[in-house]
Amino acid sequence: MHKNTIELRNQILQYENIPDRLRLLKDTYKGETCYIVSAGPSLKNYTREYLRSKLQDKLVISVKQSFNILKDIVDFHVLNLTNFQPYDYLNTNNIVVWEVFEQFHPDIILKNNLKCELMLPVIGNREPDIIKRINESQAGKLSFDDFTLDKTMNRMYGPGIMYETVVHLALYLGVSKIVTLGWDIGDTSKFKGNDLREDVWQDHFYEGYEGVDLGNQIAYAKTPMNLHEINTVVKSTEYLNKWLLSKNVELNIISDINPAHKSIPRIEL
Repeated sequence: MHKNTIELRNQILQYENIPDRLRLLKDTYKGETCYIVSAGPSLKNYTREYLRSKLQDKLVISVKQSFNILKDIVDFHVLNLTNFQPYDYLNTNNIVVWEVFEQFHPDIILKNNLKCELMLPVIGNREPDIIKRINESQAGKLSFDDFTLDKTMNRMYGPGIMYETVVHLALYLGVSKIVTLGWDIGDTSKFKGNDLREDVWQDHFYEGYEGVDLGNQIAYAKTPMNLHEINTVVKSTEYLNKWLLSKNVELNIISDINPAHKSIPRIEL
């Protein structure tokens, strides 16, 4: 965990309103390197102990289930109710950031007393035609700059939590470098043909990680991906990299299977 995080969390808890809490985060890790740890299968390339030794004093944003192997060194945990499982935050000082994209989601979080420091609404996900919805997404329209957190709390459909909230959060925190681990986007070889609407469950690291099947702990909304989603996100990564560079933020990927554009450097942890 980064040395600034505990005090930052204490500060934001002094405010009840989410906009006030969000404003406190602006540039609080200026010039730092941010490690975004997602839940893709390439995370299996590293043991829990190795990850912890490399990341223990770094700025770490954990996405969903990756929290389970790093929880006491995670600075920000970003999640939603897709592929949701309960998390144990006991004796931790993480800042928990929720996406909500249905009207009943805030009730679920509040009535179940789920840990939450920030709650951000997702928009653009109501279009019933999934192809049109993805085409209008941030990845589809390359509209990342319209949805930075200094412009709006609303998180435009990504598709996916990485585009909706995680990358924008890192940028808002003022970092100069983003390194992703376990961000693998998706595996198009799992699809039978070229049907853009075909849904297929994608692999994650937690299915058999270190001999323990964490995947069977998903309690709500187990969700597949479709071919058009993966293709659109992959195609958008070239622009994402250029956009981040225009903000003086370097993007690096740690993954041996991420199909993102070749312009994004691949590195080792």
